[in-house]
Amino acid sequence: FPGEEEFEPWLEHTTEMLEHWAVPDREKRRCLVDSLRGPALDVIRTLKLTNPEVSVKDCLEALTHTFGSMEGPEDSFCNFLNAKQHRGEKLSAYVQRLEKLLQRAVIRGAVTAEQMDQTRLAQIVRGTPYYSPILLHLRLRERLEHPPAYSQLIKEVREEEERQATSGLWEAQRPKPTSAAPRQTAGVLMVNTRGDIAQQVQVLTERIAELQRAIDQARICRDEEPQAVVMDNQKRRGSFFCYRCGQDGHRAAHCPNEENPSLVYGKLRISHETVGG
Repeated sequence: FPGEEEFEPWLEHTTEMLEHWAVPDREKRRCLVDSLRGPALDVIRTLKLTNPEVSVKDCLEALTHTFGSMEGPEDSFCNFLNAKQHRGEKLSAYVQRLEKLLQRAVIRGAVTAEQMDQTRLAQIVRGTPYYSPILLHLRLRERLEHPPAYSQLIKEVREEEERQATSGLWEAQRPKPTSAAPRQTAGVLMVNTRGDIAQQVQVLTERIAELQRAIDQARICRDEEPQAVVMDNQKRRGSFFCYRCGQDGHRAAHCPNEENPSLVYGKLRISHETVGG
């Protein structure tokens, strides 16, 4: 590890391996010393001169003081909180970059291992633009109470990135329809899926128009009824009806009742059918 950037990953890997290696501490120290070169080996030699049985933990601590970052818990956590997604950066790349900062904060003691999942997801929500389609599709804001582990999270993010990339490629390759095509397609769909409804609407529209014509005719004639119609009604039925309310025995000019277009239309239709018959 010629520099600090290389030392931190080496320290994390070595510490984890030594913790899970079921051998005596003397064997761990021997393997640690065999893996070191140059100034790092000089540090351990100095420790062994003062204490030949120096522990592996003390060796790693001495190496950290010599080659590691002097960043404290507050600084490491602050760097983690200040990490935002860069313009043009994929969300998966941001999550991976954020994970390194989170691990450093855990090593420094700023965050416990049990808090990693919730802390990670909370920072992703803060550091990602609000309108991020992946953030919205995966509903990450709604999962803060039960955050996924890192492996599950990065898997979901990468799969969604691939899905959106494939969808965008398909949209770009699909031929654009001509201006007349949408109208033609819409017409075909309407005929195929709503043919019965359209036919019923047409029939109702014609009936409403017929009724409206009858009402308009009744309103024109309510003040002055055609004498021929009155005489014809008297001949056929022995009486006449009002073109305002539809009741028999009086005319619209002297009608005290409210308008009743439906009744007027019905009687006009009966009269028309009788005359036609």
